[in-house]
Amino acid sequence: MKPSLSIVFFTVSSGAGLGLLALVGLIDLCPVELLPAPALARGVLLGLALVVAGLASSTLHLAKPSNAWRAFSRFRSSWLSREAVFAAILVIVALGYWGSIASGAEGFLRVALAIAVTVLSWIVVLCTAMIYASLKAIRQWHTRWTPVNYVLLGHWSGSLLLLGLARMYAGASAQFVWLAMSLGLAALIAKLGYWRATGSGAGALTLERAIGVREGVRPPGVTVAQARLLDVGHSHRTFLTDEFGFALARRHATAWRVVAITLTFGLPAVWLLALDQIGPVLLPAAFCIMGLLAERWLFFAEARHTVRLYHGDART
Repeated sequence: MKPSLSIVFFTVSSGAGLGLLALVGLIDLCPVELLPAPALARGVLLGLALVVAGLASSTLHLAKPSNAWRAFSRFRSSWLSREAVFAAILVIVALGYWGSIASGAEGFLRVALAIAVTVLSWIVVLCTAMIYASLKAIRQWHTRWTPVNYVLLGHWSGSLLLLGLARMYAGASAQFVWLAMSLGLAALIAKLGYWRATGSGAGALTLERAIGVREGVRPPGVTVAQARLLDVGHSHRTFLTDEFGFALARRHATAWRVVAITLTFGLPAVWLLALDQIGPVLLPAAFCIMGLLAERWLFFAEARHTVRLYHGDART
């Protein structure tokens, strides 16, 4: 697939914001005060800013951004529509939650809003992941690893942002370091598992399988049938070849993976374990988000749509 920078930024920014909002809500629900109210309020605002910035950037991918409102019209059948609807609800609820924290409100209302923000954040990030995981035509996306990675990577980047806020407002933050490291380890395992599953070639489509030859659609008396492409049907570039014909050399993919792992996990982990509180408090989060931009670009670049079989590819 041809990576779109607006969608790459959207998935990374909104994922970090949703992860941060979910973690802030969970921290606020703890029976003991782990973060002061100003830190929680800043966390909600930062998370909202990242989510809104990501959603706004996603409209740049549209031929007519003014038609973005149509995303709300297919709730029953479209994961994108569900994402848009739940994201709009989340923004409203999160603003109310921020208001309750800023005003010092306590009791049932604040607890209910914290639960609602957490649950809605999880729903939105799952909807975002399912936009891609539901596409059967793209093997690299149509896997259970896709939603797992979106959730864990969003919470990993969100936990680093939360750690920065904790160090700015609470000083001691050992528990947040352990939280971040646990989420980071889980996210790394999930990312490596995703690459292993999609790189194995298991379930890859061939032209025979795509047109049904492998499943028994063959002439009478023929036990083994093969298909080959006689003509791609065009002599110039088309929309399909531009959008779905993007090719990434294996050596470039390896380099991108090294960059993604180093920035997303390596540098933040070294900073957390070795440097402790030296340097800018949001530096590990900045490294992580830069690495996630590389990881997400690779997520789109390595995707191979089934339509490529009809344009010369042997398998997807």
